[in-house]
Amino acid sequence: MGLFESLRRLLPIRVSSNPKSRWQFLDDGMCIDTLRDSELAWRVGANRFESLLQSVEKRTENSLGRRLAHAALEHEERFIGLGEITRPSGRNPSSWSEYISDWESRGLGRFRLLDDEQDIRILAEGPASGPICAGVIAAAWECSTGRRHRFTWSDGASDGLVVSLIEQHTDVPGPKPMSVPWISSGTTHLPGLRGTLEDLDYWVDYRSDGGGTWSIMGERRLMIHLDLITRFEEYCIPYIEGNRFLRSEDYEWDGLDDKRSAWWDATADSARDGFVSEGHHILVRDDSDWISIARRHLSSHGLGGLSRAEKIDDHGGILLTFSEVFHPAISSGILLGCWERAYGRNGRAKLSFKSGKSTLELRSSRAIAD
Repeated sequence: MGLFESLRRLLPIRVSSNPKSRWQFLDDGMCIDTLRDSELAWRVGANRFESLLQSVEKRTENSLGRRLAHAALEHEERFIGLGEITRPSGRNPSSWSEYISDWESRGLGRFRLLDDEQDIRILAEGPASGPICAGVIAAAWECSTGRRHRFTWSDGASDGLVVSLIEQHTDVPGPKPMSVPWISSGTTHLPGLRGTLEDLDYWVDYRSDGGGTWSIMGERRLMIHLDLITRFEEYCIPYIEGNRFLRSEDYEWDGLDDKRSAWWDATADSARDGFVSEGHHILVRDDSDWISIARRHLSSHGLGGLSRAEKIDDHGGILLTFSEVFHPAISSGILLGCWERAYGRNGRAKLSFKSGKSTLELRSSRAIAD
């Protein structure tokens, strides 16, 4: 055991339920979890995430809730295994004080035990996302009891859902690390390699709403790690049949196979559609304006940032180079939404990976005569 690991065990981390002390925004547009090995995270509105999920379901013609829940279980099992926060232990969740603070910091809501007989039932109060909270609770209960369980969930009280668990006598291997090739290091975290963001305060409108919930500018938010997003993607891709929807031809992903491309098409277009529907005012006077546009609509959520913007035609075409990007499909969809709000017409996006950087071309979906 190394010196720092020994000191950490002697002086355990105290988890605060205040998210401002945990989530750190960086100058490359990313956000890291300082209590989970600097893992990358996305600060997203609860309603926005639910709308995105429903839009992806519509475009892929798939029901995705169960897959998201199982991805959340795997993700949570891996994170509990990191050992940086005291593991849940015992059959009384009210005694998991540090883990409860972890939940509240993520904006997931709260939970309490309803029944610990043959069928275990746990109530998640004010859950930020039903599938995510169900999977996370199942992982925590399995960790606390040392037993695998089958879990289901259903709407309970008006402000919560009931997660039911039944012990299963099976041996399931633990989760494997996920590879994220678009991050410059090839991992989901880059501790110590980035500068912190000092000139902007992305927590200025923060408000604690109680019950494990908090909001920014009146909108409830939650923190979702990139590890969860990539596991969810891997669960879904085998079931994608290359469904084509109205705008699917407006996306091109360099180097991706057909099924992953189809998933990214649906994810990007869902992000674009959601952004456009919010009615943001986007003004582009100069190529450099794209840097500040990305800072406002990507970096303030931990979705990445831009290091360069170059004009490629006389009709708004632009080549954008990411400094870093949380997930290319989500961020590309939002930037395409910005382009469409700025120019008032449909656009198209092409993402390429060159020299360790992600570049995005945005231009009109139809040729415009000079």
